[in-house]
Amino acid sequence: MNYLTSIFESFLGDPRKHNEETGQIAFDCPACSADKGLYQGDGKGNLEINYNKGVYKCWVCYETNRMSGQLEHLVKKYGTKTHLREYNLFKPEYNYKENLNQEKIVVRLPEGYKKLSECTSKDYKSDLAKKYLYDRNITDDIIKEFDIGYTITGDFKDRIIIPSYDADGNINYFIARWFLKKKTKVKYLNPHAEKYEIIFNENKINWDATIYLVEGVTDHIVVPNSIPLLGKFISDKLKSFLHEKAKAFVVVLLDSDAYEDAVRLYWELNTGDLKNRVKICVPPEGHDPSSVFQYLGPSGIIKLLRNSNQLKE
Repeated sequence: MNYLTSIFESFLGDPRKHNEETGQIAFDCPACSADKGLYQGDGKGNLEINYNKGVYKCWVCYETNRMSGQLEHLVKKYGTKTHLREYNLFKPEYNYKENLNQEKIVVRLPEGYKKLSECTSKDYKSDLAKKYLYDRNITDDIIKEFDIGYTITGDFKDRIIIPSYDADGNINYFIARWFLKKKTKVKYLNPHAEKYEIIFNENKINWDATIYLVEGVTDHIVVPNSIPLLGKFISDKLKSFLHEKAKAFVVVLLDSDAYEDAVRLYWELNTGDLKNRVKICVPPEGHDPSSVFQYLGPSGIIKLLRNSNQLKE
């Protein structure tokens, strides 16, 4: 696949980022750069190509082609006949019909899952699960609001379960966190589903209000109107939804040790419809939103969120 990427590089310039595993590669958009008079590129890397799927999109000018063979249009538009000939020679076989009809993984809550809000002292180990949450200042109201439960059987035995629901209220993912004091090699277990294909708890998002992007689900349950990235990178789906649906500010709120990732994400989002509507918020050194809540409660989170700022160009 290296030769295929070299074809794009020969007429689009150096890539801004490249994930060889997924086939995702980003360049400066030639259309956006030309509009600014920056014919050597604007340094934003907003044109993203997935050469494994044969699709591309600019997150600013929204020049997009996702139907069968449409990546060829990009090569035709900005490359030469030689580029097109080489691309058609080395491109993988794009089976769009198969991709569209591919059966989606159905996520179900794990065996033995029970809501902690419905448990009594008679429910075995529920007191230990609740203590784990109480020690982190997670209240009964939060436990009920987010359907936080636990299991003591099956593959996810002895884990706190925090489920995610799609816009229609259907389960689409969950996080399973070990709650016992004895050590385990694996603190978190996730279902066999693609986390970047979902938006965690989409049914709880108010797109008209300020949205906070956090790393993990334990941050999400204590930060109002937040979306967990389930890591430090944003999915194409979430990025697209933010550009299309977010009506107010979007605040990047990662852990204190991820400042460089937060800045990268800030500039990645601060384009197109979100231009000048992105802010960054940094927790105190050594902390994340969940630990701020653990020690300072809701007032600590409010104080933290008030320190959201925009970066200078």
